[in-house]
Amino acid sequence: MSGSRVEFRGNGMAAVIQAIADIERLVGGPAVVVGGLAVLCRLSTQHRATTDLDIVDRRLGSRPHLELLREVSGARSVQPAAVMLPTAFGAARVDVLEVNQVEIDQPSDDPGDRLFAAAHAWAYDTASPVDLGAEPLQGSAIQVRTLVAEPGPLIAMKLQAVMNRASDKQGTDLADIVRLALDPAVRDRALQQIATCADEMAGDIGLHADLWLVRRRSETIRRLEAAGGVDVDGDDIDLVAELLSEAARRG
Repeated sequence: MSGSRVEFRGNGMAAVIQAIADIERLVGGPAVVVGGLAVLCRLSTQHRATTDLDIVDRRLGSRPHLELLREVSGARSVQPAAVMLPTAFGAARVDVLEVNQVEIDQPSDDPGDRLFAAAHAWAYDTASPVDLGAEPLQGSAIQVRTLVAEPGPLIAMKLQAVMNRASDKQGTDLADIVRLALDPAVRDRALQQIATCADEMAGDIGLHADLWLVRRRSETIRRLEAAGGVDVDGDDIDLVAELLSEAARRG
């Protein structure tokens, strides 16, 4: 799967890909993809299904992406920051993750809030193009080229997201972190990106990696087992902790 072209099947993914094209026309710019779909695009194999779309809005346009999406005819708002966007293949849920420049210029004193803003801005600023295609159950295939977050920023975002998620979502976030850190197709790229990111962000990545992979190691293993679909043990968790800690270390 890792590379510049990714193919899917089914109406759910066709709706997501159509939504990406519609969003880009609506906002007049890229729909920078993060979250589960971005992880699927970066890994060497598809490990789980997703029909949700997560995008980053750096608030560079005249109006917020979420505001524009909620004005689309037939769209339905989902709190706190999502919309069910209608497409020819069905509705696609779009979650909009906003980052204001002031959050970058004046970082929060809280490591979690600080990493949220920095990691999402990093994902937006370094995203690279991927061709996405989907074959619906009926009708012609649909394709779009869009910008997708790189593996290093995805690890940073997932590390921060775990704290604020329900237990089942924690398991999928942790599984994504482990897969990105161990997948031979993207591991070196992800670690190099973390090794060369801004020092403050690297420190926050190291703090979150230590929290979930060292201090809460047993809890992480339980969350991964409950989520299913990932074959890892304690040694794998220790290896990921070591890799991320080394990449985030400065000096």
